[in-house]
Amino acid sequence: MRKAVLIFAVLAVVVLVVGFVGPRLLTRRTDEPGPAALGEAAPQAEQMLITGRGVVVPARWAKLSFPIAGQLEEITVVAGETVSAGQVLAALERQELELEVQLAESELEAQEAQLAQLQEGGSQAEIAAAQASYEAALAAYEELRAGPSAEEITIADADLKEAERALQSAQAAYDAVSSLPDIGARGQALQLEAATIDYQRAKAAYELAVAGPSAAALKQAESQVASAKAQLEALTNAQPSALRAAQASVTRAKISLEQAQLRLAQAVLSAPFDGTVTSVTDLQAGEMVNPGTMIVTVADLGELQVEITDLDEWGAANVRLEQTVDLIVPALDNRNLRGRVIFVASEPSVLASGAVFYKTVVALNEQEPALRWGNSVRVRLYMPGAKGVGFR
Repeated sequence: MRKAVLIFAVLAVVVLVVGFVGPRLLTRRTDEPGPAALGEAAPQAEQMLITGRGVVVPARWAKLSFPIAGQLEEITVVAGETVSAGQVLAALERQELELEVQLAESELEAQEAQLAQLQEGGSQAEIAAAQASYEAALAAYEELRAGPSAEEITIADADLKEAERALQSAQAAYDAVSSLPDIGARGQALQLEAATIDYQRAKAAYELAVAGPSAAALKQAESQVASAKAQLEALTNAQPSALRAAQASVTRAKISLEQAQLRLAQAVLSAPFDGTVTSVTDLQAGEMVNPGTMIVTVADLGELQVEITDLDEWGAANVRLEQTVDLIVPALDNRNLRGRVIFVASEPSVLASGAVFYKTVVALNEQEPALRWGNSVRVRLYMPGAKGVGFR
């Protein structure tokens, strides 16, 4: 009987303890370390603690590359150097690009002159001269397109054979005295040299006669005919259609010049903003550079911020702009910093696993000089809720 009384007494004590302590164990503590530990008001009861991970990044940074291919001429900066907006950082070889600009400028001047001449008209003497130039250019083109006649080829063949015989004769005369110590000063050596030159010249003439005109030569001749014809028409036929065509030619020449100037400008990399050079390519002057190859990275290290890297769908739906954020930096002995949410992406990024996260940016309330680009950060946010959770 005494044993039963003792058992009932123990059970009663257990019930009392559970009744007093149990609710406290089942309710989330509201005195967790939070903003109050950092000098601000502590979160009110029934607040939710969201934890996550982040990384320190500059507010502005750019990996710069050339949009065109070319040979690297110079890199004018080194990593760690402070640069100003517009400062030249690197350049490709630009001699050929500069020539293209000069050529485009000349073409524009020519087209503008033709338009002005068309608008003004020409004198009888100018028209006669233009007519003669056009006829001469056309005759030269027709002659070139027809190629050498059979008679010209026969003559070129005969000249080649004669030059070959002369070369063989000179070679034989030279071989007969080639063992003499003063062979270089003898007439046979000079005769052999002259015969060799004559033979090469005759051979080139024969090959040119047989091959006919090159595509480049024909194109050049066609261009000369077109130019002479346009000049003649400008003097004799100032019709509205001709004026429109001349104006269109001027417009095309302007576009060509702008394109050449753009390519020249693309051969130079300049700093897009004030900042610090954080990395430079290992490529050396003289090496070829492909479009898109990273050359210089510039960042504004005076304004660092934190990108939260694991905010999932639930977090994106609950985080608000200007929301206070606690930041703990392991690299700085777990130093606590404060910030606020300034951006939450509307579109998610999808990982290879299929999971999604939303880029979220936190601005620091105060810049910390010891922070470095790439430092990892533990993130804590408080919001109305009931339990502490993480982004994943």
